[in-house]
Amino acid sequence: SQSTGEVGGPFGVRIRQAVLYLADGLQLRRSRLMQVNRIELTGFGSTAVDRLKAMGLFSEIISWKLRLFVPDDIVTGSAVIERLFERHPLTRIADLKAA
Repeated sequence: SQSTGEVGGPFGVRIRQAVLYLADGLQLRRSRLMQVNRIELTGFGSTAVDRLKAMGLFSEIISWKLRLFVPDDIVTGSAVIERLFERHPLTRIADLKAA
């Protein structure tokens, strides 16, 4: 299935033109890769990768860089975002142009 870059779920969060800033320096943002919109997590350190993958994020190496993404199916993606918010609470939402 293709991601729309939007996730609903219990928070009603829509990641389209915004960056969601989480505690501990993490950010959720929409990324377009190979004509597919994805929700990408940035700002993580190498020591956090295994824990974040255990929460349900998946990794890809793109241009020799490890990147983490939220699964694109709405049920699984919402559950992953919920787990992220439990451990790394939302601190602010910024307009993508201002971020």
